[in-house]
Amino acid sequence: MQILPSRRILSVACAASAAVALLTGCSSSGLTAREESLGGPSPAPATNMPDAAALTPAGSVVPAGEWAVVELSDSSETPAVTTIAIRSGAVRQGSPDDLADVQVMNGTSDSTTGTPYYVNYSWVLLEGSENSSPIQRVSALNSATGDTGNTLLVPDEYEKCTDRPTGQFENRDVINVACSVNVFAGEAGPDRLVFDGDPGDYTGSKAVQLALG
Repeated sequence: MQILPSRRILSVACAASAAVALLTGCSSSGLTAREESLGGPSPAPATNMPDAAALTPAGSVVPAGEWAVVELSDSSETPAVTTIAIRSGAVRQGSPDDLADVQVMNGTSDSTTGTPYYVNYSWVLLEGSENSSPIQRVSALNSATGDTGNTLLVPDEYEKCTDRPTGQFENRDVINVACSVNVFAGEAGPDRLVFDGDPGDYTGSKAVQLALG
């Protein structure tokens, strides 16, 4: 997985007292034993997907629910370039208290201060490495204000998206569901997800933006 130090993605950890409470209540009702062991529901089969060669032009704004085709580059993987299809999903506004027990491991002390927005997105491996994932390449944006908020990498218990992320199954020919947690300090929340084509300009002309419905 490619690490992008210039992005405002923050690793966080539960406070010790909160972690104990969360671990005692993390049973996943309705999942099979295999799904429980792999961390989530089984992904749906991927059918009628776009061609891997039909890359979405940089700077595009893709309508909500439609697939964009983008590339992930990672020199540590073989092959070094992986092509995926990605689309936006439901967005849900949370409460400022949702992240009260989260401690920031890196980033600023106010990174969790504000209103969290939980945004589902889905992605499908079209060709390339099964070890690749877009999780480090997705952030949120309010296109009217230019506010990018803070995108947080949080423990599973703090991902409160409408649709539960799928478990760690094999990636090929399935639709992986993910959850992006984004904190916005102002009154306006995100209206787009951004897949960054260039870490130094991820809301600019090198990026592909996914409109939120």
